[in-house]
Amino acid sequence: MLLLSLALCAQKREVRYFGELSGYAGRGGVLPFWMGADRWGAVPDRTGGVLKVGLFSGFREGRKIQMAYGFSGVGIGEKGDNRVWVDELYVSSRWRRLRLDIGMIHPDTEYNGVSSTNGDIVQSANARVNPGYNLRSEFIPFPFIGKVLAFRFSYGDYRMIGDRYVEKVRLHHKSLFLRISPHKRWEIIVGLDHYAQWAGTSPELGKQPSSLKDYIRIVAGSEGGSDASGSAQNNALGNHLGREHLRINYKGDNYTLTFYHDIPFEDGSGTDFRSFPDGTYALYYGAKDRSGWCTDVIYEFLYTKYQSGPYHDRPATPAEMEKQDPNAPGYGWKKVGGRDDYFLHGEYKSGWTTDGRIIGTPFLQANPKNEDGIVVGMYNNRVIAHYWGIKGKIARKISYLGRFSYSLNYGRYREPFERVKRQCSWGMEIGIPCKQLPFNMEAGIYGDEGKLLRENVGVMLRLTIEGLRD
Repeated sequence: MLLLSLALCAQKREVRYFGELSGYAGRGGVLPFWMGADRWGAVPDRTGGVLKVGLFSGFREGRKIQMAYGFSGVGIGEKGDNRVWVDELYVSSRWRRLRLDIGMIHPDTEYNGVSSTNGDIVQSANARVNPGYNLRSEFIPFPFIGKVLAFRFSYGDYRMIGDRYVEKVRLHHKSLFLRISPHKRWEIIVGLDHYAQWAGTSPELGKQPSSLKDYIRIVAGSEGGSDASGSAQNNALGNHLGREHLRINYKGDNYTLTFYHDIPFEDGSGTDFRSFPDGTYALYYGAKDRSGWCTDVIYEFLYTKYQSGPYHDRPATPAEMEKQDPNAPGYGWKKVGGRDDYFLHGEYKSGWTTDGRIIGTPFLQANPKNEDGIVVGMYNNRVIAHYWGIKGKIARKISYLGRFSYSLNYGRYREPFERVKRQCSWGMEIGIPCKQLPFNMEAGIYGDEGKLLRENVGVMLRLTIEGLRD
């Protein structure tokens, strides 16, 4: 009834609806890597099926304050486990260049869906999104120099979903980006994304600081107060992470070329470039003609092996100890900022995951869920990976999407693999033209070969009904 009422209220705006039924099968019930990755978590953990429905409105044009809404739900069935959950549920308002989203909403799709991370090493399309609010802007021109210089920002707070080691975790996020346009064909975008997990109740440490003062500390990235753990007093309250971003676009007459670089950080050593050469380096080609043989191609190189060095701290020298407080946590040690241990935290032990899936780049692996269905820790976050994605239409009729990755995996500094584990994974999806049927059909085949994941082959079949109404 709620969705019907929303649709009736939206008679003068465009409304998109869809229904999707998918089946996934892998050898021994295990799904290959690219069958399960990069799908907002809306896939079974093993051989099974997915039913997904959605209804989304556009903004109502011609009004000062415009409104939109969206909903999608997912039902997953697999042997011994059936579950239903909300994928997206939000209302949005827009005024000029400002927008407020309330609820659960996917970030915008970047690079037409061929990127392994949706163009963001920290917030990819690999896991479910969290409910909350997000105030964001389009690029806002600076007065008098708006054609050359503009900025955009976002500010939001969320509650993290799923079963976690620390329950009821809150998530803070903010970003600031600057766009420089020295020429009509060139633009340079630089920016910073900052996330912080905080509050909640830990089975080990009890209720974590959650007052207004603590929130201010989280926003500022400062140390915890006297009620925080020793680690939070010595470092920063909560689990802070994010990325520094550089993007250079060249806009040709019939195509766009892009270079982008994401630098991840887990603490101050990442923000001052001590983690170099860690990050994602990417080249992308996008054609304006969306019906050609090759509309999008991307190559991404991921390096997370260095992590600001192998040591987080070392014994302090006598001179350094003279400057320390003997009663302070960490007395006798000098922090040097290594072992960044991406997407992991000593107190928020489920780390940067949701329902067992990494929120950032899917090339890093979390531990399997324990007997309580909770992820605790990671087993592989020192990785060198190459990724290629390609998309287009064969004979302007048959759509396809191809993915291929090759990675070297080293485990973690604290728990390294005895030998480097090499891994190849691939996937190919095609749209099957069938005008006689009332639905669209897609099929996919995927495979894994290497030492990190078991050798595997899997297939997928997807039927989709979609449409638009005014």
